[in-house]
Amino acid sequence: MRRGTNDDGGVSRRNYLTGGAAALSLSVAGCMGSTGGDGGSESNGSDSGGGSGSGGLLLRDGSVVSVDPDIGVLERADIYVENGEIVEVAEGIDADAATVVDASGSVVAPGFVNTHLHTWQAGVRGIAGDWTFTDYLEIMLGEVSSHYEPDDAYLGNLFGAAEQLNAGTTTVLDWFHIANSPDHSDRAIDGLEDAGIRAVFTHGPPGDDGAKWWEASTEPHPDDIERLHEERFPVADDRITLAMGIRGPDYATEEVVEEDITRAREMGVPASMHIGSLGGGGVYTLEELGLLGDDLNYVHANRLADEEFALIGDSGGSVSTTPEVELQMGMGTPVLGKAADAGAVPSVGVDIVSNVSGDMFTQTRMAVGVQRGIDNQPVVERGEQTTEVSIDPHRALEIATIEGARALGLEDRVGSITPGKRADLVVIDGGDVNTLPVNNPVETVAFQAGVGNVDTVVVDGEVVKRDGSLTNDLLAEEREAFEASAERVLSESGLTE
Repeated sequence: MRRGTNDDGGVSRRNYLTGGAAALSLSVAGCMGSTGGDGGSESNGSDSGGGSGSGGLLLRDGSVVSVDPDIGVLERADIYVENGEIVEVAEGIDADAATVVDASGSVVAPGFVNTHLHTWQAGVRGIAGDWTFTDYLEIMLGEVSSHYEPDDAYLGNLFGAAEQLNAGTTTVLDWFHIANSPDHSDRAIDGLEDAGIRAVFTHGPPGDDGAKWWEASTEPHPDDIERLHEERFPVADDRITLAMGIRGPDYATEEVVEEDITRAREMGVPASMHIGSLGGGGVYTLEELGLLGDDLNYVHANRLADEEFALIGDSGGSVSTTPEVELQMGMGTPVLGKAADAGAVPSVGVDIVSNVSGDMFTQTRMAVGVQRGIDNQPVVERGEQTTEVSIDPHRALEIATIEGARALGLEDRVGSITPGKRADLVVIDGGDVNTLPVNNPVETVAFQAGVGNVDTVVVDGEVVKRDGSLTNDLLAEEREAFEASAERVLSESGLTE
């Protein structure tokens, strides 16, 4: 396990990159190999024993859903990977020295991009299924988060990231709002590195005092983000990169909002904020302060006015919809369509597994299904029949992949199966009872497949899941510690006897 520490660019998502700026659905018993991730350059992923190696990696004879308009969907094709990079996508690639993954009868797609996840909450899964949003603020951020020690953060992120990989998600925005100490943040990053996932570590406020940090807070962002930027994230093209998780106008004063966003821009990192869950108006505040920009990510946004979405779209911002949480907790109707129609970058996230599903299959379909219902309702109310359905399967898959990458400023690196991009791939078994026959590979991935169909996952050219099992020994080694951590945190929080 890595325990070491890891150029400022412009403020845009693109400049950030190019200018330097408890039950899991996995087979722990079947794990093999070890990630051994060191958090270094893009070629340093997990070493699972199934990586590209000197001879490269070849995914052979799959139905390739590239999400690249120039490549499209290939009925039977190979993908050749070398040094973590996609080199070629074509039929009959000759690569005798490569490690081969037989993808015949399967669908190969880009790994999903989850644009909003509080990964640390894997340890407290299944406790908040009937909580409202105010319950969550009071109990999770007002009590549970204060009992997390650094090693709890590590274990939550390790197993939370593993859950994502198991479900075919290769990139997450990890919104870390239990930055109770520098050690908490370091150990959380260690957990992401040891899991072998690609992540945008979004350093948020401490979780030790909900009132101080989440109620018209007058506290600026913790200074420790400067240390992380200089020591652990000195360059912006590593597998794990940095962002700032700000409270934003819904939870902090205007002075703090301005100071936080200015600091993020000085470091050349994006900023993500929860907004519009309690009411609208926050985007107007950002406009009045002159802070709008395409480096801002807006989470939820359910109660924003149409004009606020227009402001987000005009400024190039992105919106992360987390439909299952939003519907359960009373935040409002998911806004995937509003975001897209306004020109904002639309994306989907999980949010929290303390109460909802942890996979992007479920969240994407729910977001799309809700939006289709919204779009159909005026026709229904007129007593007529719909003549078309919004958000076709290909667009649904784009939202879960390349649009998510755009939201995180990573579209030049991941989100599609394109030569020159990093090899973040998922192989969906097309021979399972719920996927056979694969009449339309795009629909199979977008609307038919589930976690149980994810056969192989590749991150940065390294195989992190193969034959349905994650390839990380740490999951078996740390399982008892993870369960003990969860038991202690819940007990100290007064949620168990």
